[in-house]
Amino acid sequence: MFTGFKMNVAIIATVGVIITSTITAPFTKIFGKHYEASKDFSCCKKDALVLHHYYTVSVFWITVADGYTEENTGKQAPGGCVIRCND
Repeated sequence: MFTGFKMNVAIIATVGVIITSTITAPFTKIFGKHYEASKDFSCCKKDALVLHHYYTVSVFWITVADGYTEENTGKQAPGGCVIRCND
């Protein structure tokens, strides 16, 4: 199917793509879970402050999932609760 030279070119090209994507992955949204702080919000649930962090999951720059993760601080909101969460 492949001659020796073509096989070497195919292997080098494949290794090049893998190394390039591994090096550039932390700096791009090529794949993985990415948080966007500009879409975060907080509210009170049972008189405790709850932070909602927005995230997207990408595969080759295509968003395949998104949503919010909750971080319960367990602390009383400073100044009391103004915005209540929809449970």
